Amino acid sequence: MTEFRLPLGDWASSVVDFITTYFGAVFDLIGAVFQAAYDGVDWVLSTPPFFIIILIAAVLAFAVRGWKLAVGSIIGLLLIVAVDQWANAMDSLALVLVASIIAIVISVPVGILAARSNLASTIIRPVLDFMQTMPAFVYLIPALILFRVGVVPGIVATIIFAMAPGVRMTELGIRGVDREVVEAGQAFGSSPWRILRQIQLPLATPTILAGVNQVIMLSLSMVVIAGMVGAGGLGGDVVASLNRIDVALGFEAGLAVVIIAIFLDRLTSSLGRGATPFGRLLARFGRKQTGKSKAARRIPVLVAGAAVVGLVFAACAGGGAGTATATHENGDKSDVTIAVFNGWDENVAVSELWKAVLEEKGYDVTLEYADPAPAFTGLASGDYDVNMDVWLPTTHKEYIKEYGDSIVELGVWNDSARNAIAVNADAPIDSLDELAENADLFGNRIVGIEPGAGLTGLTQDSVIPTYGLEGMEYLTSSTPAMLSELTAATKAGENIAVTLWEPHWAYSEFPLKNLEDPEGALGAAENITTYAREGLDEDAPQLTEWLSEFKMDLDKLYSLENKLFVENDTDDYGPLVDEWIADNQDWVDGLTD
Repeated sequence: MTEFRLPLGDWASSVVDFITTYFGAVFDLIGAVFQAAYDGVDWVLSTPPFFIIILIAAVLAFAVRGWKLAVGSIIGLLLIVAVDQWANAMDSLALVLVASIIAIVISVPVGILAARSNLASTIIRPVLDFMQTMPAFVYLIPALILFRVGVVPGIVATIIFAMAPGVRMTELGIRGVDREVVEAGQAFGSSPWRILRQIQLPLATPTILAGVNQVIMLSLSMVVIAGMVGAGGLGGDVVASLNRIDVALGFEAGLAVVIIAIFLDRLTSSLGRGATPFGRLLARFGRKQTGKSKAARRIPVLVAGAAVVGLVFAACAGGGAGTATATHENGDKSDVTIAVFNGWDENVAVSELWKAVLEEKGYDVTLEYADPAPAFTGLASGDYDVNMDVWLPTTHKEYIKEYGDSIVELGVWNDSARNAIAVNADAPIDSLDELAENADLFGNRIVGIEPGAGLTGLTQDSVIPTYGLEGMEYLTSSTPAMLSELTAATKAGENIAVTLWEPHWAYSEFPLKNLEDPEGALGAAENITTYAREGLDEDAPQLTEWLSEFKMDLDKLYSLENKLFVENDTDDYGPLVDEWIADNQDWVDGLTD
């Protein structure tokens, strides 16, 4: 029986490719407009001394809400300055303001259309449902392809994610206007436009402003996600703190997000509640119900209580689950969990290889994907059994300093790994000491990977100061974002400089060369090492012996990576690994001799 699969994903990919090919210039123009808007707002927020911006915010808060919000704003914003997050906060605020304004400009007219046309409402509602239920991360994929890495894809994804409540609340507000008031306007001969402008919109304004408030709050919630595609700001620090499990950095950046969120929420929510002369005017004409019943006020408490009870019940149920450990016929613990670093393709390749090898031997293998910091934490706590991609002595040295006493080194399986700054093969330079004076040929930027990656820290702390690259923009985003930018630059025939490492399949897929490092800022070749949790040698001595003796040279690794990532376009690696094993059977058999 032939397995049928509806290729919706392939169709979506084809549509994006078509749009990129034939409408690339249009999206380049849109991206330039969005970038210019962001740069302008960011300049306004970042150029004056911080106390000027704080004073303006306090005056605005006093005018809208009163002295309490003004004082609270001063204290909160000064706290952001005190934890050295002011520049990041202004970058994030600029993104939020630009995305929110564009989302509001789009959503309010669409909401008016939906309110005045039942047909339009019928068409728009399922679209809004789709927009609100789609995971926010998904919006980054087409945005990244169409607008490339940087702040623009973050703005675009934020607009799409945040505009739905603006449309809904605008439609709700207009439809909620008393029909008798509208009919009275019609009776006096008012045109539909005049009724909308002088009756419906004024009465619906409090509801519309509530939608505006929600748009801004959702935009702010995208700050962290936007940091994954190079938008920087507070989102970049939050992502970096997650990758490194840096509690201090995460708390400080998260606190700054909370302070800005509270300020914007109190500011916008006050406009329609009578807290200002404008708000009192709205309340006089547009608000019909000002209070809530006691039952209504109890709803959040009941929901929160139910959530707590549910969590306690789940915890109790989970705690009572059995913990029996299955045993292999050779005496090993047969359940094996391998931690795999997100975006580290050599880690994916060797982990998938060993998964196939061990399952053939009768083990039950689970691959758990995680960023390096959670993976090391899980290995140290015993949640994971092994990780096969620890780079030493440089890339992962900080993790080994922190977790080295709680994990066990099994052995080096490749000693030819190295970090690099790579450029297109036909670039006019060959060495890092030539990059600064030719920065304009590369768009004056270096495209990096995750903010918390070891290579990112090495580039920031060693490469940039050593070779005088402070004048170049160093864009940190993610490995997929870097590869997307590399793909776009290659197709366009542009020069590009990226942080990369060997072994990586990108060297087979793209015409690349590593810039020479005469000062040794990137360090020498590194060892790729396998680490295990404490006690694995006792629970699975045969498995530990196999992994300790594992060796794989670059030629073998590249052939496996090409099979998985270059020659095929699928995430179902199992059949591909089986094919590769069949082509390399003698070598694979030697892994467990």
